Amino acid sequence: MRPLLLVVFTISILSLTPIPFLPPPTTSLIYNIFILYISPTLAYLIATLGIDGMREKLVGRGLYGMDIGKRGTEREKVKVPEALGVVTGISHVVVLSLTTYLCRTSTPPTLPILLSSLTSILFMLFLGFTDDVLEWGWTAKLVLPTVSSIPLVAVYDGSTSIVAPRFLHPLFWSSPNQVLTPLSEALSSLGMTVYPGSRIGLIDVGWVYGVYMSLLSIFTSNCINIYAGINGLEVGQSVVISCCILLHNAHEIAAGVESAAQHWFSAMVLLPFLTSSLALLKRNWYPAECFVGDTYCYSAGVVFAVVGIHGHFSKTLLLFFIPQIMNFLLSLPQLLKVVPCPRHRLPRYNKDTGKMEPSMYSLPNGGGGINLTLINVWLKLWGPRKEERLTLELLALQVAMSAVGMCIRYKGLGRGLIFEDEEL
Repeated sequence: MRPLLLVVFTISILSLTPIPFLPPPTTSLIYNIFILYISPTLAYLIATLGIDGMREKLVGRGLYGMDIGKRGTEREKVKVPEALGVVTGISHVVVLSLTTYLCRTSTPPTLPILLSSLTSILFMLFLGFTDDVLEWGWTAKLVLPTVSSIPLVAVYDGSTSIVAPRFLHPLFWSSPNQVLTPLSEALSSLGMTVYPGSRIGLIDVGWVYGVYMSLLSIFTSNCINIYAGINGLEVGQSVVISCCILLHNAHEIAAGVESAAQHWFSAMVLLPFLTSSLALLKRNWYPAECFVGDTYCYSAGVVFAVVGIHGHFSKTLLLFFIPQIMNFLLSLPQLLKVVPCPRHRLPRYNKDTGKMEPSMYSLPNGGGGINLTLINVWLKLWGPRKEERLTLELLALQVAMSAVGMCIRYKGLGRGLIFEDEEL
């Protein structure tokens, strides 16, 4: 079964967006038509043709892998081309490069922001492809995304203020007159600003916000890569996240918020990324005809960082990454070597039942446990699953958790209890 449910979900989300995606009135008709219709279609066509044309060439160059989730089946020895994410990345970059020509006279000016975004995306595309070929160590995977975030931080023109949670207010303000505490004075000496008498708890963290944006870029670039291992999951989760971000963009544009232009920019970057990802998903769905490789995971992650940072919703962005955050927290003991971390932590295929089961790690003195990933925990909780069903269930979880994130953002579940202001 092809990823029909996910495609239907994508079309359903996009069907809600054309009317809210009202472009800036100062842009040309050609610009609007290109962004909304031509660029997504062009990205899909380039990706589709590129994937079909590159598969055999990659195998011929030795860039292929064996699907270790199919051990004991007739597909065990099939050479599956690797790193096809480079094709979708190139198609996305080509379309965004064409967009730069139309953005040269746009109002407000978006060309510097788009060029910085292209720089970061190209850097991570290069890192991902070289990782597929050379297999970088974890040090490089943490340091190099930091470098790629520098162009994003350098041209960031949004607010660097945050709203402190209500339960932290006594640390910064003394009641009843909201006088600054010694901690607030210390933060001020480090270049931050704690506003006296702030009822909502407003703090301008200055340069610390730049550090946060760099860390966000590192997280998004790696979290998809470690939440992977079964056919269709890497691209599928990216498609779901993209749809949710576009829905958020559409809502904000329709509401006429001050940052509507930034949300329009986010949609401009995400639409061709989404369609090129759908082209890849067709070939990566169970049973996979190609692997996306680290190339796709890193480039997809930095695309989300780009739209979150330049779209001025970097905090809201994390609400669409709840499963990825859960998987990261679960993985920490193994990533930090507290417990043994094997090279591959993906589920184990049982050829007798035809189902995926939790994989295990072993301790030197005997014993062990399941590998600490959300996929293995899901299998432990709900029992063995066929791979395609497992992928669909995890993508359904992604949709459900994103809906929770939407509720936190728009329905006030995080307000009143934590925040006194309506902003997240």
